[in-house]
Amino acid sequence: MGAPARGETYNYPRFKMSNYELGYFPGPKAGETVNYDYTFTDLDGNEVKLSDYKGKWLVIESGSLTCPMYVKNVKPYAELQEKYPDVEWLVVYVREAHPGERSKQATTIDEKIAYATRNRDDYGEQRKIVVDSVDGKWHHDWGLLPNTAYVINPEGQVIYRADWSFAHNVENALENRDRINPDEHIVIMGASPFVTIPVTLKGGWIALYDILIIFPKVYYEHFKLDIKTWWAKRKARKGGATAAE
Repeated sequence: MGAPARGETYNYPRFKMSNYELGYFPGPKAGETVNYDYTFTDLDGNEVKLSDYKGKWLVIESGSLTCPMYVKNVKPYAELQEKYPDVEWLVVYVREAHPGERSKQATTIDEKIAYATRNRDDYGEQRKIVVDSVDGKWHHDWGLLPNTAYVINPEGQVIYRADWSFAHNVENALENRDRINPDEHIVIMGASPFVTIPVTLKGGWIALYDILIIFPKVYYEHFKLDIKTWWAKRKARKGGATAAE
Protein backbone atom coordinates (compact mmCIF):
# COMPACT_ATOMS: atom_id res chain seq x y z
CA MET A 1 0.00 0.00 0.00
CA GLY A 2 3.05 2.27 0.23
CA ALA A 3 4.67 4.12 3.11
CA PRO A 4 2.79 6.78 5.07
CA ALA A 5 3.73 10.40 4.35
CA ARG A 6 6.23 11.29 7.05
CA GLY A 7 9.57 13.03 7.07
CA GLU A 8 10.75 13.77 3.53
CA THR A 9 7.42 12.67 2.05
CA TYR A 10 5.29 14.67 4.52
CA ASN A 11 4.07 17.21 1.95
CA TYR A 12 2.60 14.77 -0.51
CA PRO A 13 1.58 16.28 -3.91
CA ARG A 14 -1.63 14.24 -4.26
CA PHE A 15 -3.87 12.41 -1.82
CA LYS A 16 -3.54 8.64 -1.55
CA MET A 17 -4.79 6.34 1.18
CA SER A 18 -1.19 5.32 1.81
CA ASN A 19 -0.41 8.89 2.91
CA TYR A 20 -2.10 8.05 6.21
CA GLU A 21 -1.47 5.15 8.55
CA LEU A 22 -4.80 4.85 10.29
CA GLY A 23 -4.29 3.83 13.89
CA TYR A 24 -0.93 5.60 14.10
CA PHE A 25 -1.55 8.39 16.59
CA PRO A 26 1.60 9.73 18.29
CA GLY A 27 1.52 12.53 20.81
CA PRO A 28 0.42 12.91 24.42
CA LYS A 29 -2.37 10.53 25.34
CA ALA A 30 -5.23 11.18 27.75
CA GLY A 31 -3.78 11.37 31.24
CA GLU A 32 -0.29 12.34 30.04
CA THR A 33 1.40 15.73 30.37
CA VAL A 34 2.12 17.67 27.18
CA ASN A 35 5.45 19.01 26.02
CA TYR A 36 4.91 22.75 25.53
CA ASP A 37 8.17 23.23 23.64
CA TYR A 38 6.66 24.14 20.26
CA THR A 39 6.69 27.40 18.36
CA PHE A 40 4.17 28.31 15.67
CA THR A 41 3.64 31.34 13.43
CA ASP A 42 0.47 33.43 13.48
CA LEU A 43 -1.18 34.99 10.45
CA ASP A 44 0.83 38.20 10.93
CA GLY A 45 4.12 36.33 10.88
CA ASN A 46 4.70 36.52 14.63
CA GLU A 47 5.95 33.65 16.75
CA VAL A 48 3.44 31.96 19.05
CA LYS A 49 4.75 29.58 21.69
CA LEU A 50 2.61 26.75 22.92
CA SER A 51 4.04 27.48 26.36
CA ASP A 52 2.08 30.76 26.30
CA TYR A 53 -0.94 28.60 27.12
CA LYS A 54 0.44 26.99 30.26
CA GLY A 55 -1.96 27.34 33.15
CA LYS A 56 -5.00 27.65 30.88
CA TRP A 57 -7.69 25.36 29.57
CA LEU A 58 -6.79 24.76 25.93
CA VAL A 59 -8.51 23.06 23.00
CA ILE A 60 -6.37 22.38 19.94
CA GLU A 61 -7.70 21.24 16.59
CA SER A 62 -5.64 20.56 13.46
CA GLY A 63 -6.93 21.46 10.02
CA SER A 64 -6.31 22.97 6.61
CA LEU A 65 -8.05 24.78 3.76
CA THR A 66 -8.65 21.52 1.88
CA CYS A 67 -9.78 19.34 4.81
CA PRO A 68 -13.55 18.67 4.78
CA MET A 69 -13.41 17.03 8.21
CA TYR A 70 -12.03 20.25 9.68
CA VAL A 71 -14.41 22.56 7.80
CA LYS A 72 -17.46 20.69 9.08
CA ASN A 73 -16.39 21.76 12.58
CA VAL A 74 -15.97 25.51 12.09
CA LYS A 75 -19.51 26.56 13.05
CA PRO A 76 -19.97 24.04 15.91
CA TYR A 77 -16.68 25.14 17.45
CA ALA A 78 -17.67 28.80 17.13
CA GLU A 79 -20.69 27.97 19.29
CA LEU A 80 -18.47 26.21 21.85
CA GLN A 81 -16.13 29.19 21.90
CA GLU A 82 -19.01 31.41 22.97
CA LYS A 83 -20.24 28.86 25.50
CA TYR A 84 -16.84 28.38 27.18
CA PRO A 85 -15.11 31.78 27.37
CA ASP A 86 -12.66 30.45 29.98
CA VAL A 87 -11.11 28.14 27.38
CA GLU A 88 -8.38 29.07 24.88
CA TRP A 89 -8.98 27.78 21.35
CA LEU A 90 -6.27 27.09 18.78
CA VAL A 91 -6.39 25.79 15.22
CA VAL A 92 -3.00 24.44 14.19
CA TYR A 93 -2.71 24.77 10.44
CA VAL A 94 -1.01 21.66 9.05
CA ARG A 95 -0.37 20.33 5.52
CA GLU A 96 -3.10 20.36 2.89
CA ALA A 97 -5.30 17.29 3.23
CA HIS A 98 -6.26 17.32 -0.46
CA PRO A 99 -3.75 19.26 -2.54
CA GLY A 100 -4.17 19.81 -6.26
CA GLU A 101 -3.56 22.26 -9.07
CA ARG A 102 -5.30 25.13 -7.22
CA SER A 103 -3.74 24.63 -3.81
CA LYS A 104 -0.46 22.76 -3.82
CA GLN A 105 1.41 21.95 -0.64
CA ALA A 106 3.13 25.04 0.76
CA THR A 107 6.90 25.10 0.27
CA THR A 108 7.55 28.18 2.42
CA ILE A 109 6.13 29.48 5.68
CA ASP A 110 4.77 32.52 3.82
CA GLU A 111 2.80 30.26 1.47
CA LYS A 112 1.47 28.31 4.41
CA ILE A 113 0.43 31.52 6.19
CA ALA A 114 -1.36 32.62 3.01
CA TYR A 115 -3.33 29.36 2.93
CA ALA A 116 -4.16 29.72 6.62
CA THR A 117 -5.33 33.29 6.07
CA ARG A 118 -7.54 32.19 3.22
CA ASN A 119 -8.85 29.42 5.46
CA ARG A 120 -9.88 32.00 8.07
CA ASP A 121 -11.54 34.26 5.49
CA ASP A 122 -13.25 31.59 3.38
CA TYR A 123 -14.75 29.67 6.30
CA GLY A 124 -15.24 32.44 8.85
CA GLU A 125 -12.91 30.80 11.37
CA GLN A 126 -13.09 32.73 14.66
CA ARG A 127 -10.52 30.79 16.65
CA LYS A 128 -6.87 31.80 16.65
CA ILE A 129 -4.98 30.08 13.84
CA VAL A 130 -1.32 29.22 14.29
CA VAL A 131 0.74 27.73 11.49
CA ASP A 132 2.91 24.67 11.92
CA SER A 133 6.34 24.57 10.28
CA VAL A 134 6.51 23.61 6.60
CA ASP A 135 8.01 20.25 7.53
CA GLY A 136 5.23 19.66 10.08
CA LYS A 137 7.20 19.46 13.33
CA TRP A 138 4.16 19.67 15.62
CA HIS A 139 2.03 17.56 13.27
CA HIS A 140 4.58 14.73 13.25
CA ASP A 141 4.72 14.71 17.04
CA TRP A 142 1.00 15.14 17.77
CA GLY A 143 -0.78 12.91 15.31
CA LEU A 144 -0.16 13.31 11.55
CA LEU A 145 -3.85 12.83 10.82
CA PRO A 146 -5.61 15.81 9.18
CA ASN A 147 -8.16 16.69 11.86
CA THR A 148 -7.25 15.75 15.42
CA ALA A 149 -8.39 17.36 18.68
CA TYR A 150 -6.85 17.79 22.13
CA VAL A 151 -8.33 19.11 25.37
CA ILE A 152 -5.62 20.13 27.85
CA ASN A 153 -6.14 21.27 31.43
CA PRO A 154 -4.21 24.11 33.16
CA GLU A 155 -1.75 21.58 34.65
CA GLY A 156 -0.77 20.54 31.12
CA GLN A 157 -2.54 17.19 31.28
CA VAL A 158 -4.51 15.89 28.32
CA ILE A 159 -8.00 14.98 29.51
CA TYR A 160 -9.24 14.03 26.04
CA ARG A 161 -7.88 13.62 22.55
CA ALA A 162 -9.35 12.23 19.35
CA ASP A 163 -8.01 11.05 16.01
CA TRP A 164 -11.00 12.79 14.39
CA SER A 165 -12.37 16.02 15.79
CA PHE A 166 -16.06 16.52 16.60
CA ALA A 167 -17.29 19.49 18.61
CA HIS A 168 -19.83 17.48 20.60
CA ASN A 169 -17.08 15.16 21.90
CA VAL A 170 -14.95 18.12 22.94
CA GLU A 171 -17.98 19.65 24.64
CA ASN A 172 -18.50 16.43 26.58
CA ALA A 173 -14.89 16.61 27.76
CA LEU A 174 -15.33 20.22 28.86
CA GLU A 175 -18.50 19.33 30.72
CA ASN A 176 -16.58 16.61 32.60
CA ARG A 177 -13.28 18.31 33.24
CA ASP A 178 -12.41 16.21 36.27
CA ARG A 179 -12.51 13.01 34.23
CA ILE A 180 -9.85 11.56 31.92
CA ASN A 181 -11.46 10.18 28.76
CA PRO A 182 -9.20 7.60 27.06
CA ASP A 183 -11.54 6.89 24.12
CA GLU A 184 -9.47 8.49 21.37
CA HIS A 185 -10.64 6.61 18.28
CA ILE A 186 -13.74 8.03 16.61
CA VAL A 187 -15.82 6.02 14.14
CA ILE A 188 -16.48 8.27 11.16
CA MET A 189 -18.25 8.23 7.80
CA GLY A 190 -16.65 11.45 6.58
CA ALA A 191 -18.07 14.91 6.06
CA SER A 192 -21.23 15.32 3.99
CA PRO A 193 -20.91 15.72 0.20
CA PHE A 194 -22.14 19.31 0.59
CA VAL A 195 -18.97 19.99 2.56
CA THR A 196 -16.56 17.52 0.96
CA ILE A 197 -16.99 18.56 -2.67
CA PRO A 198 -16.57 22.36 -2.39
CA VAL A 199 -13.79 22.05 0.19
CA THR A 200 -11.85 19.52 -1.86
CA LEU A 201 -12.27 21.73 -4.92
CA LYS A 202 -10.23 24.35 -3.05
CA GLY A 203 -7.38 21.97 -3.89
CA GLY A 204 -8.59 21.59 -7.46
CA TRP A 205 -10.25 19.17 -9.83
CA ILE A 206 -7.29 16.82 -9.41
CA ALA A 207 -7.90 16.80 -5.65
CA LEU A 208 -11.58 15.98 -6.14
CA TYR A 209 -10.72 13.22 -8.61
CA ASP A 210 -8.22 11.71 -6.17
CA ILE A 211 -10.72 11.56 -3.31
CA LEU A 212 -13.60 10.25 -5.42
CA ILE A 213 -11.70 7.31 -6.90
CA ILE A 214 -10.34 6.28 -3.53
CA PHE A 215 -13.55 6.55 -1.47
CA PRO A 216 -14.16 2.76 -1.36
CA LYS A 217 -10.60 2.21 -0.12
CA VAL A 218 -10.95 4.97 2.47
CA TYR A 219 -14.12 3.47 3.93
CA TYR A 220 -12.64 -0.02 3.89
CA GLU A 221 -9.52 1.07 5.80
CA HIS A 222 -11.60 3.02 8.34
CA PHE A 223 -13.88 0.01 8.82
CA LYS A 224 -10.89 -2.27 9.46
CA LEU A 225 -9.57 0.11 12.11
CA ASP A 226 -13.02 0.40 13.70
CA ILE A 227 -13.29 -3.38 14.02
CA LYS A 228 -9.72 -3.67 15.32
CA THR A 229 -10.36 -1.00 17.95
CA TRP A 230 -13.68 -2.55 19.00
CA TRP A 231 -12.09 -5.97 19.36
CA ALA A 232 -9.21 -4.58 21.45
CA LYS A 233 -11.66 -2.81 23.78
CA ARG A 234 -13.75 -5.98 24.06
CA LYS A 235 -10.69 -8.04 25.03
CA ALA A 236 -9.65 -5.41 27.55
CA ARG A 237 -13.10 -5.41 29.17
CA LYS A 238 -13.12 -9.20 29.36
CA GLY A 239 -9.64 -9.19 30.84
CA GLY A 240 -10.67 -6.62 33.44
CA ALA A 241 -13.76 -8.59 34.37
CA THR A 242 -11.73 -11.80 34.74
CA ALA A 243 -9.16 -10.09 36.96
CA ALA A 244 -11.91 -8.71 39.19
CA GLU A 245 -13.36 -12.16 39.86
